[in-house]
This record gives sequence, structure tokens and C-alpha cells, in this order.
Amino acid sequence: MTGLAAYARLEALGGVVTTAEAAAALRVSPSAASRILRALDAAGRATHLRSGLWHIGTGRPLATAIVRDVLRPHPAYVSFLSALNLVGAIDQRPRTIGVASLDRARTIETTVGTYAVHHLPPELFGGWEETPKGPVATPTKAIFDLCYVAAAHRGRPRPLPELDVPGLHSVAQFEPWLSRVQNARVRTVTEAALRRAIERSRAR
Repeated sequence: MTGLAAYARLEALGGVVTTAEAAAALRVSPSAASRILRALDAAGRATHLRSGLWHIGTGRPLATAIVRDVLRPHPAYVSFLSALNLVGAIDQRPRTIGVASLDRARTIETTVGTYAVHHLPPELFGGWEETPKGPVATPTKAIFDLCYVAAAHRGRPRPLPELDVPGLHSVAQFEPWLSRVQNARVRTVTEAALRRAIERSRAR
């Protein structure tokens, strides 16, 4: 099979593939698929993301746009300071990409970026929008996720940068999510952190 034929078949799978998926699509062994993928990478038609995971296509993929592929089979979206930066609510760009997921908390290194994964319980998972840069939390949900994770895992609020979020003026805006926090202590700490976030907002 020529490189172009292999590329066309893998591209049809869509975006990101594992070596095993490539082997199945090409009907070759995993070792042969790995060689083909490395050749495509060298030709600029694929990007090796991490062990066993490849992006098919010309050019390097946007790290936030492939967050679901990197975290699969667990659902995930970009949140925390990363989401706030993407929507222009803060100026500083975090070194790692903050990700909310049903997966366990961990750090995932790839060739296009480092993902800092934070676990959310199912009842708090949500509040993102589909964007050209991937699934990105709304500003209010990103702030909530920041405050909740700090309360749940550190037991105290975390310092927040100054925020530029139009219309952020009341903790009641977070009530649909805050009411779902089952632990009373965590809910209290989260609410206190949200009030501080409102105070830090420039655009109210």
C-alpha cells in the first residue's frame, strides 16, 4: 500500500487514531501500522501525539481541539484558567491545558501540549460550548470548576487572577451548579471562593 493510499484510508477515520485502529483500518500488523504512521509523520501528514496515539492530517493539531481524543473513552472539556484565557477573561496563558473530565486526576504529556486533568463527579460535569478550539467551558462554569476543585481537593479557595467577565455580579448565577455539590463543607468553601471571584471581576 502506498503512503498516499494509507493516508487516505486513515484520514477517513477522522482526526486522531490509535496504532491499533490504524492497523485494523489498513489490515496490517500493529508493527507495520506503526512504521506507516512514522512515515506519514516524517512526510508531514501525521503527528505523533504520545505512545500509540496519532493525529492524521497536515500540520500540528490545536491541543484544545483534540482534548476528547486524548482523554477517550472518558468525556472531557477545556475548563479552568485555560478556558478563561481562550474566551479572553484573563490575559495570562497557562502552561498546561486545564481539563475537566470524568477520568481520574492526572497529567498527560503530548507533543502538542500538556493536559492537567481534574476529575469532576457526573453531577458537576457539563457547562461547555462547542467552539472551533474544541469543547470549552463557559466563563461562569470555568470559574465554578476552579473554585470547586480547589475546595474539594485543597479544602480552601485558591487565589484567582483579575477576571474580565461581563455580567458576573451574583453568586446566584452559579446556583444551578452549586446546588449539586453534595458535601456541605465543600459547597460552603466553593461559594466563598465564587464570591471572591465576583469581587475580582472587572466587568460587572
